[in-house]
Amino acid sequence: MNDRICIRLLLMSLTAAPLQAVNLFAVTPVSAVRHTEFLRESSAIDENPMHMTPREERRIEHFLGHMFPVVQMRRYAREIAEPASFSPISRHVSYAVIEQEGVRFVMAGYRATWNGMAESKNVVNELAIYRMEPSGPNQVWRSRPWQASYPDLHFLVAKSGSRNVVLFQEGGSGGEFGLASVFSFYNAPKGLLLHDLTPSLPWLRASERFPFRTLYGRQISMRIQNARDLILSANDQEYNLNMSTIVRPGRSWLYNRTRGCFERMKSYTDVMSRSDG
Repeated sequence: MNDRICIRLLLMSLTAAPLQAVNLFAVTPVSAVRHTEFLRESSAIDENPMHMTPREERRIEHFLGHMFPVVQMRRYAREIAEPASFSPISRHVSYAVIEQEGVRFVMAGYRATWNGMAESKNVVNELAIYRMEPSGPNQVWRSRPWQASYPDLHFLVAKSGSRNVVLFQEGGSGGEFGLASVFSFYNAPKGLLLHDLTPSLPWLRASERFPFRTLYGRQISMRIQNARDLILSANDQEYNLNMSTIVRPGRSWLYNRTRGCFERMKSYTDVMSRSDG
């Protein structure tokens, strides 16, 4: 009888061991979530931001913390320059929750910073889009990682009919230079169909591994005018040539809903010259 009891106890301990190992292994991602900074963007420029309860925000942030693509970002950080630290010293997620055709989507901009050699910093960004489904968030698109050139990641969203036009921007706050892309997307059974809408300033070029075509400039903005016109704007640096002329190259584009693209708006550049005075 005692032998049978010992055998049963041994079998119970063997079957319980794998469960304990799984629970211990799950501690690591939870710790990573706690050390991730989150910023939810109030991204809608043409209507009130989508209302979310604190509980919904916590659930989304908990999910994004677990989905942080640190392995892929670390691999790219090593391609750029061997980081001094194995794990990033900081993790940051900027995200926006939007609705399109009755379906909610979460857009997430991931940023991880590693300590580099000689007190330098190695910062890597990545962009992902998740579709909110009955079973939970489902990743439907993710970009390649790229090396950050400017601080911060931001989203601006405007509705055009039943779809959204998204401005994704790195830097550019406070009148500084930054990088940006503009895109729309369509739901597909196995993911998303993305449409790159990014125009460019012809006199400025940026050679970067950005998710889409790159708009490089200052004060990049998107706004609604006359309650229906969607306008995208960007500027170059203010120039002072021999103190005689002041030229500020800038350009604006109007979104054509019928053609689904941004078209250049005609504008006149003011040129002031001391000789005119």
